[in-house]
Amino acid sequence: MISLVRIDDRLIHGQVAVVWTKHLGVNRILVANDQIVNNEVQKMSLRMAAPDTAKCAIMAVKDASDVLNDPRSESMKIMVIVNNATDARRLIEQVPGIKTLNVANSGRITDNLAAKKRISDTVYVTPEDVADFNAIASRGVKVEYQVLPSHPVKNLIEMLDNAAS
Repeated sequence: MISLVRIDDRLIHGQVAVVWTKHLGVNRILVANDQIVNNEVQKMSLRMAAPDTAKCAIMAVKDASDVLNDPRSESMKIMVIVNNATDARRLIEQVPGIKTLNVANSGRITDNLAAKKRISDTVYVTPEDVADFNAIASRGVKVEYQVLPSHPVKNLIEMLDNAAS
């Protein structure tokens, strides 16, 4: 049912709309975000960016978790996208079926990038992000860094630990 849960600042964009959806063969994209659900312009933009091959839904995190926990979702191939570690943690706490979190393009869209720690070219974190990622990993969820399916998978928790040293 859940083909991928991904943190991506930009939510739906070329990498997601073209590369990931094709690679995974998903027929649904679910954006889980409490702020965007109330912004009609952003919702319209995201729906326009979604490929024709996948229906797009934009929901609050709690509503998204209800959909993902609904047995009717088991017949769908769903890619879930959030744009921050806190929403990912909240979703994972509410949906026990999530086993892996893919992280890429995270933390770069901000007014205060200098206050964040650079983990890779595409991931910047705050201490709160690190705490969220560790809380996710403590639930037995693999936290992986992979920008594109053709790139090697790296353990993000190890990357965080190495950056802290």
